[in-house]
Amino acid sequence: MCGIIGMVGPIANQSEERVAFARDIMIHRGPDDAGLDRIGPALLGFRRLAILDLTPAGHQPMLNNDRSVGLVFNGEIYNFQELRQELKSSYEFHSHSDTEVILKGYLEWGWEEMLRRIDGMFAIAIWDNRTRTLYGARDRVGKKPFFYHTSENGFIFSSTLNSLRALLEGTPKVNPAALDAYLTYQAVPAPLTMFEGVHQLLPAHQFVYRLDSQHLEISRYWDVNYDQKFSDKSEADVLDELDNLIHQAVRRRLVSDVPLGAFLSGGVDSSLVVGVMAAEMQEAVNAIVIGFDDEKYDERRYARQVASHLGTDRVNLTEHVLDPSSISNLPEIIWQYGQPVADVSIVPTYHVAKAARKNVTVVLNGDGGDEVFAGYARPIVAGAAHHYRQWTPGFVRSLLGRSMKSLQGTIPRAVSMLIEAGSQTAAETFIYDRALRSHRDQLYSSQLRSELLEWHPDKLYRSVWDSARATDDVDRALYGDFKTYLPDQLLTKMDVSTMAVALEARSPLLDKNLIEYAATIPTNLRIKGYTTKYLLKKLASRYVPKEVLYRRKRGFVMPTSNWMQGDLMGTLNTVLNSEQFFDRGWFNPEVVRQMLSEQQTGERNWSEQLWTLLILELWARLMLDQTLFRTDNLEALS
Repeated sequence: MCGIIGMVGPIANQSEERVAFARDIMIHRGPDDAGLDRIGPALLGFRRLAILDLTPAGHQPMLNNDRSVGLVFNGEIYNFQELRQELKSSYEFHSHSDTEVILKGYLEWGWEEMLRRIDGMFAIAIWDNRTRTLYGARDRVGKKPFFYHTSENGFIFSSTLNSLRALLEGTPKVNPAALDAYLTYQAVPAPLTMFEGVHQLLPAHQFVYRLDSQHLEISRYWDVNYDQKFSDKSEADVLDELDNLIHQAVRRRLVSDVPLGAFLSGGVDSSLVVGVMAAEMQEAVNAIVIGFDDEKYDERRYARQVASHLGTDRVNLTEHVLDPSSISNLPEIIWQYGQPVADVSIVPTYHVAKAARKNVTVVLNGDGGDEVFAGYARPIVAGAAHHYRQWTPGFVRSLLGRSMKSLQGTIPRAVSMLIEAGSQTAAETFIYDRALRSHRDQLYSSQLRSELLEWHPDKLYRSVWDSARATDDVDRALYGDFKTYLPDQLLTKMDVSTMAVALEARSPLLDKNLIEYAATIPTNLRIKGYTTKYLLKKLASRYVPKEVLYRRKRGFVMPTSNWMQGDLMGTLNTVLNSEQFFDRGWFNPEVVRQMLSEQQTGERNWSEQLWTLLILELWARLMLDQTLFRTDNLEALS
């Protein structure tokens, strides 16, 4: 796991010292080694976190024998050993790294065939001086970041926004569309970034940049297909095949030359991964869990149950507690992202990664279980709503939908979700109504609204819904979450949090073979009633206690609302009721002040919206004004 950076064209003529400086801004991603090489009109840089082949033979940039081709690569290729076997009759290998397999694979098969064959998490850039062409790609699900900028002076790329910005002249303008998308979805969706002219490569996409013509071509090289379902397998068959695939996925991710462990939250996904790890590993699994003093949010007891069930000789569980003071380094956490992300779990995820790094360098996690196996209510409601729309007259659905406010709290949550979904189209239901989406007209200033014109962030989600190759609305909802919420927020959070402390995170439930197999499972096998992750829970019960699996789902959250009523309220008032905040011209001051007042009196809970605004303003002070520094303590703002 590492950090890559580079430039091609006249822009690469700038001093190597400047590029080295930009590269070393992301030293946290790779503290073990650094490299910088010029190949014709290309300059490639690298920071290394040594995971496979800890010797200097794994150094990057990695070049071919005549120095005409150079590679920088961030990530892990899980099938590199099989590919190496194919290549070793034609090439002599000088290392035991997966990096060299990519380079030799490109030389043997060419770019597109090499890309088709590799399986893993990656951001790759290859400069071929023979054709004066730069090739790049991001992995299929979006675990590894890839930012870039193009101009008449060439092409720049990096693993982090902070490093890329260090190579630009001045601070780019804020992109109004990205700002709006962030305020709506609490993260900036690719290909947008918060800066005009700076982009993020979408997951499962590649690019070819030809220097002589300055032509950039971007294309998708892989997609998940839900419209090819099998019809000849029983539930027992499916569970056995899933079991086998998950064992294979875990086994491939246990290859490491450094200490390895796991995040264990006590939820379905991480518990299953740890259970399979315990079955596959010779030694005990080093598992890490983080909790809170507030019992309502603390789930350590479930992690203890899993560890106890598997046996203390198979799982070594380490516990950590997060208290309100843990939020004091929020400026440092926000700085790591380079742009705002308002998922409240950015704080506990950072701290659990920091705790894990004391003992291990690689962790396995349960990311992807919800998106691949229907862990959220949305796909289940989508299926139920389809039948509801078929059998219930439109005027009845419309009437019930309008009555929802008065019915809230008097009917079961599942029923209210069904009524609400049934009053809209399936595509409309898929679009998140989160954060500040419903408050745009009142909250946004006239200046911001004029800059947005015909833009609306819902277009992003609608285009994903429309592009799904699916058999029904359940598949479309799964595809939508897989393409939006997962890479834009969850995987970004995991990559940034772990890389901030030089920790590599691997996700077995996002294995390519597992994703493709799960997409072929018919809806009637995947979903039973209103049970989320039906198949995964059945499978996990082979390894962990059922009482851990069949309980109400809780995300990895912290008691933000409680903290905002107490420890954080002073910071909120100081930051969000300041001239510095309002002078940006983005928001209506009276609306913000009303939110703050109602939050403080308890008249209304605005914690999600105020948290989103707080993260944005702290980011702006860090990145736009430079009046806040990553080392500053949050309490100093109060």
